[in-house]
Amino acid sequence: MKNFAEELVYWYLRFNGFFPLTNFVLHRQGLSDSNQSADADLLAIRPKFVTEEVGRQHYDAALFRHFNSNTNIGLMCEVKSGNRVSLEKIHLKREDRIAYCLKRIGFFSENKVRVHTEYLKSQCVSQGQFHEVGKVLVTKSEMNIPGFICLSLDHIEAFIVERIRLFPSEKEGAKLHFDSDMLQYIIWKHGI
Repeated sequence: MKNFAEELVYWYLRFNGFFPLTNFVLHRQGLSDSNQSADADLLAIRPKFVTEEVGRQHYDAALFRHFNSNTNIGLMCEVKSGNRVSLEKIHLKREDRIAYCLKRIGFFSENKVRVHTEYLKSQCVSQGQFHEVGKVLVTKSEMNIPGFICLSLDHIEAFIVERIRLFPSEKEGAKLHFDSDMLQYIIWKHGI
């Protein structure tokens, strides 16, 4: 991960049952109007039957209210930690980059990717028969950007801290097994 904000979102997704992929490179080949590569900060997949012994049923309603409970979920996440968010610098507003991410998530055939890409240009979630894919924008402060599920870094952090507080003995006992200095610190700080 490139920075603390992306790492917070990574653990937020993990604690919500997702399998995240960080810094997915959007190669410039095949991307229109682009002379350089970019990245999708995180792509994530959550199978519909995912369960965890620790944290079961303690998922974030602010995210899951956008999805049906009986579908597989794919997410394209963009994280902006600066004080100002420039709309023209949001990568996941571009049709070519949405399509690139959808192909990597792999829920839809080539023909369906075009349909879902078109829909996701203006909407935050596109639904298939068995799968849904959403676009998430995480920013420093609460925003409302059409076409995105918008979450703040404060919300993400509060969710992580709450999960640690709900399961202090499990998280405290396992803190050194998490491959993240930041998460180890948060568990140490809030776990007991």
